[in-house]
Amino acid sequence: MAVDLAAAVLAFAMEKKEQWSLLWWLVLQRFGYRQLMYYVVVRSVSTALRGPAVGWGRQERKATVNAAEEAPR
Repeated sequence: MAVDLAAAVLAFAMEKKEQWSLLWWLVLQRFGYRQLMYYVVVRSVSTALRGPAVGWGRQERKATVNAAEEAPR
């Protein structure tokens, strides 16, 4: 976290017209967004290991294509 904060402060210092109040979003992003993404990843991996909840199902064949009506080459 300290390295991220130092890099962000350096980036804000190099950008002359940047609003320093936006720097507080870094803390929210590190502690809020990342935890949410960890939850999503763990849940996705768990679902992938258990397998899909529903199968592919069955597709009905209609035979509506006419082979004589090919597109010109």
